[in-house]
Amino acid sequence: MDENLRQRATRKLLRVTMPDGKVICYKSATMTLIDALVAIGEENFSKITTENCHLPLLSKEIYPRYKDYMKPVCNGWYVNAQSDTQQKYMQLISIRTQLGLQMEVEVGTDFETSDEKVIQKQKKKDDKLLVKFPSGEYAAGENPIDTLIDAIWQIGPEIIQRKELMFKNKNIITPIKKYNGQVQVGENMWLTVPNSTKDKYKMLRIIDAMLRLRLEITII
Repeated sequence: MDENLRQRATRKLLRVTMPDGKVICYKSATMTLIDALVAIGEENFSKITTENCHLPLLSKEIYPRYKDYMKPVCNGWYVNAQSDTQQKYMQLISIRTQLGLQMEVEVGTDFETSDEKVIQKQKKKDDKLLVKFPSGEYAAGENPIDTLIDAIWQIGPEIIQRKELMFKNKNIITPIKKYNGQVQVGENMWLTVPNSTKDKYKMLRIIDAMLRLRLEITII
C-alpha cells in the first residue's frame, strides 16, 4: 500500500473572523466555537434557533443525554458540542445568517492557531472539585459544575428531592425550574447550582451528612 495512504488525514481547523477583525482559531474546533459565541455576545443567544441533536444548540440547562458534550460558554449558558468540525462550521453559518452578522467562517488545514498556553494556564488557576464515593468511584468533571452534577447523578437526585434537602434556604432539587442557574438532572428534577466552588463543596457536605454517604469531598 502507498505510504501516503497510511498517513492520517490532516486535521481540519475552524477559523472565525469577527466584524471587528478579531480572528478566532484554535486547534480545538470546540474552543473556536465557544470563543466565537462569546464574541457574538450573550445578548444574542436567545435569538439563535440553531439546533444540534434535535435540541437547541445553546441552552441554560444541561441535557442529561449529552452531559459530556455540554460546554460552558458564559453566564450559565451551555453549547452542545457533540459535532465534528464541519458541523460546527455549518452551525456558525446558520447563526451568522440568523443574526445578520458580517462574520467570516472557514474550514481549512493551514490556519495559524492561537497560542492555547494562556487558556490552559488560566484553567489551572481555577479551583477543581473532587468527590470520592465509598465504593472507590469518583465524580470529577472538567470543572466544579460538571463534578457537582456527576456527583448528584451518582447519589440519585430523586433521593435528594424526596428528602427535601435544602442549601441556603433553597431546595437543592425542585420539580420545576424555580431559581436562576438551575440545570435539569432528570425528568421533573432541577438542580440548584451554587455560584462558587466553595458553596458547591458546602452543598455536597450537607447532602453527605444528611444521607450518611461517607463521601470524601475536596477542593483541589
